[in-house]
Formats: sequence, structure tokens, C-alpha cells
Amino acid sequence: MNERSLVPQSVRSVMHALRLRGPLAADPTARILHALVLALTIWSAIWTVATLPLYPNLVARLVRLRFVIVADLVPVITLILLRLGHFRQAAYVYLTGQWVHATYNIAVNGSIQITSTAFYITLPILATWLLGFREAFWTAGVCLGSGLILALRQGPVSVLPNAPLRPPLLIWANLVQLTLTAAAPVAHILQTLKETLAQSRNAQQELQQYKEDLEQVVAQRTSELVVARDQALAASRAKSAFLANMSHELRTPLNAILGFSNLLRERGASEQQRRDLDIINRSGEHLLGLINDVLDVAKVEAGRSELESASCDLEELIKDVTDMIRPRAFQKGLELRVDRPQVPLFVRTDASRLRQVLINLLNNAVKFTDRGLVILRLSATPAVDTGEVLLTFEIEDTGEGIAAGDQDVIFDAFVQTSAAKRQEGAGLGLTISRQIIELMGGTIQVESAPGQGSCFRMEIKVERAQESEVNRSANLQRVAALAEGQPEYRVLIVEDQQENSMVLERLLQNAGFRVRVARNGAQAINDFREWRPQFIWMDLRMPVMDGIEATRRIRACEGGREVKIAAVTASGYVGKRREVLAEGFDDYIRKPYRPTEIFECMGRHLGVRYLVAEATAKSDCEGAGELMAEDLSALSAELRKELRDALIMLNPVQISSTIGRISAENRALGAILARYADRYAYSKIFDAIMTEGEAKAPVQIRVDVGH
Repeated sequence: MNERSLVPQSVRSVMHALRLRGPLAADPTARILHALVLALTIWSAIWTVATLPLYPNLVARLVRLRFVIVADLVPVITLILLRLGHFRQAAYVYLTGQWVHATYNIAVNGSIQITSTAFYITLPILATWLLGFREAFWTAGVCLGSGLILALRQGPVSVLPNAPLRPPLLIWANLVQLTLTAAAPVAHILQTLKETLAQSRNAQQELQQYKEDLEQVVAQRTSELVVARDQALAASRAKSAFLANMSHELRTPLNAILGFSNLLRERGASEQQRRDLDIINRSGEHLLGLINDVLDVAKVEAGRSELESASCDLEELIKDVTDMIRPRAFQKGLELRVDRPQVPLFVRTDASRLRQVLINLLNNAVKFTDRGLVILRLSATPAVDTGEVLLTFEIEDTGEGIAAGDQDVIFDAFVQTSAAKRQEGAGLGLTISRQIIELMGGTIQVESAPGQGSCFRMEIKVERAQESEVNRSANLQRVAALAEGQPEYRVLIVEDQQENSMVLERLLQNAGFRVRVARNGAQAINDFREWRPQFIWMDLRMPVMDGIEATRRIRACEGGREVKIAAVTASGYVGKRREVLAEGFDDYIRKPYRPTEIFECMGRHLGVRYLVAEATAKSDCEGAGELMAEDLSALSAELRKELRDALIMLNPVQISSTIGRISAENRALGAILARYADRYAYSKIFDAIMTEGEAKAPVQIRVDVGH
């Protein structure tokens, strides 16, 4: 190994030996302070050795040497404290030593104008770097105070009067010390700032990368959501189209079945034929009810179910509902009680939907109660500042109750409790009831415990109405003819299904209207121009040209604004009514045709007056006498029981069949019972049959329009 290689190795060994060790070895500030103090100590030693021979005598040299030894105690103590890990103590010792050194030089030289004064500037910088801003302010205050005191005394007193150093060299030495003292913390601060800026740039770059990644993820998720949304919308449209098609395909043949059965029944049919037609009609109505139930569930799930609000008499609605339920409750020995306000209550709501919910809940209450009673409570709380009324319905029974686990699922579609599985039903009643109530903006809840009965509570807000707003139109089920003194009414039926057009055509012709039939929209336009009808029944779904387009073109023709056009559809959607009326139609009727709805619609728009065959219905009953309890009590026990059971089960087929057997024994009584059954006055028949020979007041027949 040559001498050149020994020098770098020796330097590295010395540097390794002089580096900071101990707990603060990893602290960059402590390492820099250690290097600074070590450099100043080495510089002091070099300066002393270089300048000591320049002093004139031994005494001066000894004084200088003593000064250097005392002054170097401060950096040595600082280095020891750093090795021991006491950073703040080392910083305080170092700063104090620097202040003492500067103050001593100024005091000895007798002037504040020397370069040592610059230490008072560097000391606050050092304090900021080592201890923080608070200690820096205190350090600045001490330095400024010391400088003020020294400036006031300004007396040159030198303890080294014979020192040979010249001011330029002394100034240079002080500058070296000042440079080392101030440069290290400033360089460290700048380096720290540089690192901070670099970290900030890196953080900014990382944030930018995160932003780009996040935007990419968001764009991807958004694209996936758009695809999912489009798929959901497509599925919803497909479901809506399916429901519309199913509703049309099911209601169209039902329209023909119910329409022709009604027409045949009213045109000279024998009693046996009428009973057979009643079976067809009521079975069709029952099938229509099932179809409506399934469509109700599907429509709500598809978001297509809407309400048809109108003014109604709540008292009459409750009476109709309880009259339907009472026979079955009576048969099971149950008391059916109604607690309601004893004042007329007229409200604006969807009466048919509300009736449907009440029938479902009361039917369930009777079905699952073997003894005790069923109570229907109604309370009405008017709002203070609005025209709304909060209706609260409670249907309470003393039945077997519902287990806590079943209460969470009883409102789900096709779900039945263990008790319900022993009864008939598809498990849709409560599902539809909840959907209807929620559609009305209300709530429905159940409180029950096994063996303690159940209480279904529902609340809905409705608008208050006046009695004059309630539609109490006459019964137009049996229109015999048009009243005299009216013009000739020409009616155009636009329908592609022949069986459906035949039902409506015969119904109108029998009443006295002149009728013409068109098979599509294009033919309807030609017939309108040629024949000038006052009223058009327009089917919406037809080949060649649909009803909406045909209506637009008719409205554009001469006289097209004056003709009344009513839309006819087999769609089960209530919300379609608004869409259709917005296309220029005057009214909207859904299949299957109801004679009452047909005649009322034409009466509203044309002012048509009718002759109703009420006298015929009355004579039928009077010819055989009023329905009296003693007439029914004269029947055989077997027929009485069969009729009673059929009434309890509300089974139209069985009721008609039993009445047919009664007609074989007593034709007059059979005719009366058939007439009452035709009007669904089952409760009147039931009341008469359960009196066991006690006379009843004559039964008053009342049929609500549109039911």
C-alpha cells in the first residue's frame, strides 16, 4: 500500500471517528449541529496555533491560551450532550456560549461597531433552527438588550493591549466564524425547504395520478351504471309492454264474454238460461278480478300504477264493504262491528282502491277468526290550515294472531303464514293492500301476538269534499230506449275485433242509436267525412292506423273539433288516461264494457236522456211478491243450507246453481232471488234466510253506478 492510498483512508477513518453517534445519530438537525460545533472547535484550535507566536511575550500568550481553553469548553460540552442524546440542552449550551463569546469580544474591544456584533444577528437564526420560533424571539430580545447596554457604555477597555493583530485580519477571522455559524442552519433550512418542495411536487404528482386513476375509475363505473340503467330501463319497458299486452289479450275476450252474456240475459232469456248466463257472467267477473290482482302487483313493481281520485261518500263505501262481509261473519258466529264518526264524511280519494283494501283486510280478519268479533274503526282528523283529512282505519279481530317472525313477511307477494296455508288464497291480498296504501301516500302496520288476535292499522291523507261533488247518477244498467224529443244520434264504433264491436253495436242499437262500425283508423276517417257521426268510440290498438293517429286526423277535418271521441282500450294502466286525453280524446273507457259506463259517458258529452227499464224489474219482483223471510223459511232445509253456505262463501256459481234448484220448486221465489243476486244484494238474501220465519221489511234494491 503506497502513501497516496493511506491519506484518503486516514481521512475517512478520522471522519468516521468524528461523526455523531448515539440516540441522535439519525436526526439530521443534530448531525448538522454536531458538524458545525466540531468545525468551529477545529477552526478555533487552528486559529490559536497560527496566531499564538505573534503575541509579544509569554504572559500575553498564556492569557490568550487561557481564554481559548475557557471558550472551547462550550463546544466540548455541546458535543458531549449531543452524544448523550440531549438535543435541547446541547442547543441551549451552544447558543449561550455563542452569546457569551460575542458579548465578551464587544466588551473587551469597547465598541459595538466590531464584527462580533454580527453574532447577535446569527443567534436568532440559530435559535429558530434548533429550538423554534418562541425561543428565537427570546434570543432576539436578549441580543438586542445586550447590544443596547454595550452601546451605552461604549468605553474601549482592552485586556490584551499588546495584541499584535491588525483589524483586517481580526475582521476576517470573525467573518469565518460568522459564516460557519450562520451558513449551516441557513443551508439546512434551505435544504429542508428544497426537500419539502420536492415532497410537495411528488405529492402533487401522486395526487394527479390518483385523480387520473379516480377519473378513470369513475368513468368506468359511470359507463357500467349507464349500461345497467339502460338495461333496467329496457327491462322496465319490456315488462310494461308485456303487462300492456297481457292486459289487452286477457281483457279483450273477457269483454266479449261479459258483454254477450249481459245482452243475452236481457233479451227474452228463460229463467234457466238467465241462471246459466249469470254463471258465465259472474265467473267472468271473478276471473277479471284475479287478472286485476296480478296486474296490480306487476304495475306497482313497474312503477305504472296510479290513482283515480274522485269525490265519494265514505259512509256509503263502508256500508257497501261491510254488507259484503257480514254474511260470512254471521255464519261463523262473529260479530262485525263498525265504529265510525256519526257525521257525514265526504272525501276525495280513489274509492275503488280503498274499497279493495278494506275488503282484503276484513276478509282476512273473518277468515282467521273462529270466535269473538271483528271491528272496523274509522277516525277522521281534519288538518288545521289545509283541506286535508287524516283517515285512520283499524281492522281488529280476536283470532289466532300472527307470530312475530311472520309479521315481517306477510306483506310480501305469494307469501303465506303457517295459518294462512290452511286457507284458500294466492297470498296477494296484503301485498296489494300495502302497495295501494303506499301509493296513496299512507302507511299500513300490523300489531299482533299469537292467541291474542291482530290489528291492522292504516293511515291515509285525503282531501275534503262536498256532498254536491259526489256522483250519485241513476242506474243505467237496463236502458230500454232513448227518451222522446231528442235528435237522431249517429255513433261510429272503430274496433278491429269483431266480437268486441258486436257487443257495443248491439248495446247501442238496442237503446235506439244509429250505429256504424269501422275496422281501422283509416276507414274511420272516411266514415267520419261521409257520415258525420256525433260520437265516436275509438279503439286505440288497431292495424293499418291506430286510434291516436286516426283521432288527430279527424280533428283536422272539417267538423272534427265538434265530434265527441271516447278512447276504448283493454289496457289496465290508470296512468294511460292522462296520456290519451292529451291526444285530443274527450273521454276514456276501459274494457270490458260496462253498460252503465257506456251510457253515462254518452250522456255527459251529448246530453242524451234514457228510458230505464226499472218498471220491468219491479214488476218481476212484484209478480211473485217481495222477498219475505217466511218465503225462504218454507224452503227445504237442504236448499236453505245450500243457499246459506253459498252466500257465506260469496260463490256466484254456487249461488246461481242453488237459485236454479229453488226455481224448480218455487218459480216466483226463484225469480225474485235471481233478480237480487243479479244486483249482488247477497246480504239482503242472507238476512232473510237467517230470520227463521220472522217477517222482514220489504227489501229496497239499490245498485251503485259503476260497481
